[in-house]
Amino acid sequence: MTRTKGFTAELLTVNCRKMSLTPRAEGPPEEAIKSPGCAHYKRKSKFVTPCCNKVYTCRFCHDEREDHTMNRKEVSELICTLCDTRQPVQAECQNCGIRFGKYTCLECNLFDDEDKNQYHCNGCGICRIGGADKFFHCKKCNMCLPVQLQNRHKCVENVSRANCPVCLEDIHTSRTPCHIPNCGHLIHRVCFEQLLQAGHYACPVCQTSLMDMTQLWKYLDNEVARTPMPAEYSICKVDILCKDCHKESTIKFHVVGLKCSFCGSYNTCRSEGPSPPVTGRKISYNISRATQVKQFFAKILGQAAQTNQNLHQENEEEATSASQNINEGQSSSSTDENQSETQRSSQQ
Repeated sequence: MTRTKGFTAELLTVNCRKMSLTPRAEGPPEEAIKSPGCAHYKRKSKFVTPCCNKVYTCRFCHDEREDHTMNRKEVSELICTLCDTRQPVQAECQNCGIRFGKYTCLECNLFDDEDKNQYHCNGCGICRIGGADKFFHCKKCNMCLPVQLQNRHKCVENVSRANCPVCLEDIHTSRTPCHIPNCGHLIHRVCFEQLLQAGHYACPVCQTSLMDMTQLWKYLDNEVARTPMPAEYSICKVDILCKDCHKESTIKFHVVGLKCSFCGSYNTCRSEGPSPPVTGRKISYNISRATQVKQFFAKILGQAAQTNQNLHQENEEEATSASQNINEGQSSSSTDENQSETQRSSQQ
């Protein structure tokens, strides 16, 4: 059975699978920004916070120092950093006429002198990074995706509004890139790599394989061939459900694994049906070989995680522009796979 492959904004490939990044919510860049502004933004204004009536350059500066978070959209006053004039939120200073940021979004109260190809997405309700011409808003997924994924991705309703199933942190406004597996559920790229390194290859939400497992399934085929079952088990059959193609089948029971008769996946589980006979006789399976199988899986999954990380680093500039979200009021990040990682335009 042929599985649908994911697409990444920069067409990164990991273990023969295409991956894409979702745009992340806009947040502070990795390197510090020189004045005017703060370590997070280049801008010529400071906010008067509506929650505690204090003055901060941006919401990140506020959230790092206070025991509560600031809603940037509730800000109604700002102070010009050049003439110290306190005034309502607007694009230019009413006293000296200076523009507070080359990019200005009065809906998000976002000002930024750095060109990140920012744009405001009405569907997402936030500003994103990467350029409006490179992303489209999927109404069902309720998120921005790279144009390469238009009509080529699996829609999951409001998928970005759910938390990452690994770290349980927000995804829609996250500054961390996200990985989009074939099943469509979003996982932070770092969390995805940690899953593989820990030996987990299935989506935490739906248990579908996160990557191309062909090489691993072939290895298990060889193990099955090398491990004959005792006579009393040779005719025993069990009913299984495949977690990849979601089909049920009846197959011969084997101690190494239960292979789907439709797609060949070993990512299966027992379903309703008769159990193997209880004979009191132990099924012999060499422990050293079982250890070798485990080590082989760990090796392949670890290599996939490292490859994904290396490809992301090599294409960091392109991946960032393709998958970042800009949300001035919330932190967010890009996603890797398209999915491998679908990139959402970054939120500022």
